[in-house]
Amino acid sequence: MNIENPPKTSLSTWFFALGIMAISVGVLWVGRGFLIPLAITGLLFILSSALVEKIEHTNLFGWSPPAWLAQLLSVIVVIGTLMVLGLIVSSSADDVQNALPKYQERLLRLSEKLEAFLGPRIVAAVQEATKDIDVGAWVAAALGQLGGAASLLGLVALYLVFLVTERTAWIEKLPRLAATEQETRRTQKVLTRISDGVQQYMWVNAVTSAMSGVVAFAIFSWVGLDFASLLALTVFIAGFIPNIGAFIAIALPSLVAIIQFDSLTPFLIVLFGYGCADQFIANVIQPSMQGRSLNLSTFMVMVSLTFWATLWGGIGAFLAIPMMVVSMVIFAEFPATRWIAVLLSGDGQLKDSSDLDEQDQNAEPAQPGRSKNAKQAAFDAEMEQLRTEFEHRND
Repeated sequence: MNIENPPKTSLSTWFFALGIMAISVGVLWVGRGFLIPLAITGLLFILSSALVEKIEHTNLFGWSPPAWLAQLLSVIVVIGTLMVLGLIVSSSADDVQNALPKYQERLLRLSEKLEAFLGPRIVAAVQEATKDIDVGAWVAAALGQLGGAASLLGLVALYLVFLVTERTAWIEKLPRLAATEQETRRTQKVLTRISDGVQQYMWVNAVTSAMSGVVAFAIFSWVGLDFASLLALTVFIAGFIPNIGAFIAIALPSLVAIIQFDSLTPFLIVLFGYGCADQFIANVIQPSMQGRSLNLSTFMVMVSLTFWATLWGGIGAFLAIPMMVVSMVIFAEFPATRWIAVLLSGDGQLKDSSDLDEQDQNAEPAQPGRSKNAKQAAFDAEMEQLRTEFEHRND
């Protein structure tokens, strides 16, 4: 291949892909107020679809609920959960505002105790470093976020009701956006892969985060912690934030406990009691429910978390993993962006719609000892394709 005259088609494809990515980032930033409710609605729709399947496969004395009843129950559960979350958020805003003077006084007393324990120089250095931090402004901003979250939940609930009523129609018409029969099948496979990946993540995290939230509420209420319901809700939401979510879920209630009480006992109960329960859920229950990995790079998960949090704030951090799954599936479909999907993946092994088509065409009845050979053949073919693409780019 002539290095001085690279293929124009390859260059134009790369420039086109980079241009589309730049435009997409701009649209995500400018239209975030409109797109965030739609993104949350889409995730809740996928979660409700998973709940519908769970209800349909429930067997009570030989009777399984029909599809319409399963769909109705899933809507009631999701909408009811959103209403409860909205009530917790709206009712806690006034409590936080009223308790702010008391907590400022407690912080002053704690600083005096720290001065007696650590010495005046260390405390003075800390005060000098934090003198420009306006806690009141932070609390006011947080209360504003709570009010915005309550109105956002109302809009999402409204979107979800109308979307679920057209669930069957949307499932049937989305693949028909393609122009040809082949593209229709390809679109169907891509949508299925996106739905499976996001559904797996959302369902498992919703269940385990709810477990953590219930345990947290029980422990916080037992020790008499202020804002127990709001802090338990924070624990539930933090369960969807990768890597740093567990730290937030433990650090925030522990900080409230050490400020609220004169004794360290409530702080230790919150820190170790809830911390141990949360680690058990995260390291024992969640892996057993996860079943299979999403094949995401841990480093790229942090990059995705930073990217979406920068664009969409705290809600972006909540949506980071689902958006990463969607991006990886879509990028794997196009040669110019496949390298991005490889970087996002955990092991570099990807499957696109063409791979699935070949598997469908070559499907044979299962035989003993054949599954391992099929996996090895798929892995070898994937590696050969990656080597070919790498050599082509080097040329």
